[in-house]
Amino acid sequence: MKKVNIFLIVIFVLFSFSMQLVAQDGGRRFDRDDFFSKRNAFIASAIDLTTEEAAVFIPMDNELIHKKFELGRECRKIERELHEKKDKTEDECNKLLKCKEDVKDKSGRLDREYQEKFKKVLSAEKILKYERADRDFFESYFRNR
Repeated sequence: MKKVNIFLIVIFVLFSFSMQLVAQDGGRRFDRDDFFSKRNAFIASAIDLTTEEAAVFIPMDNELIHKKFELGRECRKIERELHEKKDKTEDECNKLLKCKEDVKDKSGRLDREYQEKFKKVLSAEKILKYERADRDFFESYFRNR
């Protein structure tokens, strides 16, 4: 009977400890909705968007971010696989470098395309403020995580 009680206490302590770890890990996961909500509010405030500008600009900006994320998806997959391998070949490393180069090129084209779209909604001054606010937000958001 005493052994059963000790066993139950040990199980309870282990269960409590594992629940604490799960709770701590939950705070570290990336919350996409929270990120975009905070980012959109920060951007709108930092560049003084009117309601009309925000209604057009914010969805376009979110679309740009989503497209850039999708561009890099394959490279991130290759990079994860390569990171897990002990013996990497030169060809595998070159494949990743080529993928990253292609993503940078495509990302640059997207930036140019969306800058033209942004110019139809915002003044050049607000676009420059947006670029600065975007960098500031990323720095502060990920520094505070």
